[in-house]
Amino acid sequence: MDVPAQWYGVDFMKVSGPYQRALSKSTGSTLADFYSWGEPVLSPVEGEVKAAVDGLPDNPLGVKDEQNPAGNHVVISAMTNRFVFIAHLQRGSVKVKLGQHVVVGQELGKCGNSGNSDAPHIHMHVQDTPTLNQGEGQNIVFKDIHVELSGKTFEHVDWPLIRGLFVWKQ
Repeated sequence: MDVPAQWYGVDFMKVSGPYQRALSKSTGSTLADFYSWGEPVLSPVEGEVKAAVDGLPDNPLGVKDEQNPAGNHVVISAMTNRFVFIAHLQRGSVKVKLGQHVVVGQELGKCGNSGNSDAPHIHMHVQDTPTLNQGEGQNIVFKDIHVELSGKTFEHVDWPLIRGLFVWKQ
């Protein structure tokens, strides 16, 4: 990433189909074709909501809103100098408010296609300031996950974000 605050950013898309690698149910010509569209987005951390934006439209496929890069999003202060950004939520789906305390697994909203997004997915990154794209990105460690890497599977592990990782939660 060119933006230091997003050096460790990750995009999540739900997969399904016979080999669990398909991103859409059919041709992927509508937002609803994507397995991710409208899926619940859960908080990965406990903390205080520092921002919650919910009024931006979802983009048609292939179109990005570069003026509002995060689109509908939630920012959570997880600890001192650790702000978790969850972006591209569906318009009208954000369930949390500024100042609210959230817990791990609490629904934040639904997967959408708002902001600098051209297909339904959720972007997450952690940075050391609460202002989007200011400060420095922080590496993410996923806890109690299953990892497939180079044909090998690791179950119930804690793993830092690395390139080429296929991750799932059962």
